[in-house]
Amino acid sequence: MTAQTPLHQAPNPDRHRLRTDWRTLPPLSPLTYYRRNIWRVLPIVGAIIISVFLIAAIVTLLGSVDRSIQVQYGSMKNYSILAPRGNLENEVPEPVLQAAAKIPEVKHVVYTIPYFVFLKTVFGKMPVPVYGFTPKDTPIVIQATGNRLVEGRLPANNRAEIALSRAWANNFGVKLGGLYKPYDEQLPTMTEPQRVVGILDGGENIAVTDQAYLQLTLNPIAQRPSYFYLSTSPNTLPAVSKKLQDIVTHPKRLGLDQSYATGIRIFTFNGLVNDLRKSLGFLYTFLAIADTLVIGTVALLSGFLANIYFEQRLGEFGLLSALGFRRERLARRLVVETGSLVALAWVGGLLFTALSIKILDLVYMQPHGLVLAPIGRDALLYTLPTPILVGLASLATVLTRLYRLDPIEIMERR
Repeated sequence: MTAQTPLHQAPNPDRHRLRTDWRTLPPLSPLTYYRRNIWRVLPIVGAIIISVFLIAAIVTLLGSVDRSIQVQYGSMKNYSILAPRGNLENEVPEPVLQAAAKIPEVKHVVYTIPYFVFLKTVFGKMPVPVYGFTPKDTPIVIQATGNRLVEGRLPANNRAEIALSRAWANNFGVKLGGLYKPYDEQLPTMTEPQRVVGILDGGENIAVTDQAYLQLTLNPIAQRPSYFYLSTSPNTLPAVSKKLQDIVTHPKRLGLDQSYATGIRIFTFNGLVNDLRKSLGFLYTFLAIADTLVIGTVALLSGFLANIYFEQRLGEFGLLSALGFRRERLARRLVVETGSLVALAWVGGLLFTALSIKILDLVYMQPHGLVLAPIGRDALLYTLPTPILVGLASLATVLTRLYRLDPIEIMERR
């Protein structure tokens, strides 16, 4: 045996070489601690995910209020309505109708008699109209709203029948061939049930019935003859609405008394949405305050939990410092660990929220004709304080303690 021959040779000299696969990470890699202490990391990740979920869910529900208004009144995007404010004694004067009919952007003028019913929404009951048209005009309005008849037929002349969008049928809990009872103690305008003879789909929500039937059945006090003004194109509808409003605002130009300006109203999509938003102003304020309190509380609790988590690891950082690792390097590692932890947890919370809302929408909301807003930009912005606060609270505490740490004291404890 020569001096150059080692007494004992390792059976596999290459086993000490650095492995670069994911199973063997560098000791100071930010992922090393997470992989080796998964059960300590999961609670803080779970807390951030739940926090993001709660905040995003509340913001989404708040957005569903406005979304419900826009969806249920969406058919108004296709026409403007000229209607009297009072009963039959306050019908739209003939000079006003003649002037409105001369608007060049008007394609069709449709006479209708509406009555109102209540829909169930995420914020309570919401009034929506059921329009009575002649058999000739009904297909025109259905086509203008982008709908098509997918089941059944349209209401027959002078029959207690109704055709409505599938979402409204789900909301009312009726099916094709069933009876719909529109009576409501808050809107006692219609007391007789109507047979559902048609289901509409593909466009904005709407319900139609026969005009002759309403004229004979509806209480004369509740009858408000109205006029649909369909524009030549969606781009010209704002011009139609503006010219109608100008005609109503200045009745003297038509030889009418100025009092007619207060007895006639122009209904537009934007006007109805703004009016309902104003009536729900208190609800918006209350939900916004509750949302702010929840966001602040959940973010603070998550920050405290993260702070406790990193406080428990001060001994680890102190020991590494005592072994010769520079504190600047440890600080960079802490920043990377904290940033990656809260960022991944935040993204996970958003994905979990989006999946939960999608499931809720498919399983419950749509089958019941309710509107649920998808997770959007507001939800992303409102959840940002949680990971930011968690990261800043953790970094501020741990970095301060790290730079004041005595490595000798840590070694003596070890």
